[in-house]
Amino acid sequence: MESSNRKVMKEMHDDSFELLEEKVLSAVRRIQDLKTENEALAVQRDELARQVEALNDRANRAESELADARSQAAQVDRMEDKRKLIEEKVGGLLDKLDSIA
Repeated sequence: MESSNRKVMKEMHDDSFELLEEKVLSAVRRIQDLKTENEALAVQRDELARQVEALNDRANRAESELADARSQAAQVDRMEDKRKLIEEKVGGLLDKLDSIA
């Protein structure tokens, strides 16, 4: 009977080790899968960071171009106001010349 008990205990022990080994191997595979996934995500993150940087550069250039365009538009408006003023003065002077003649 003692031999039988030892045999049962040994089988239970062996089963426990096999179960533990299965769990450890499964955990190792999962860790490897997660490492692979992590590496892929790091590559994606780096690519997205480059895209964000490029978009920020484009946005900054666009803002700068917009500010330049607004400045030029304001300058054109000032020049147009001056042109109208000159036109009015020239028209007034021509009217005076016409009245003299």
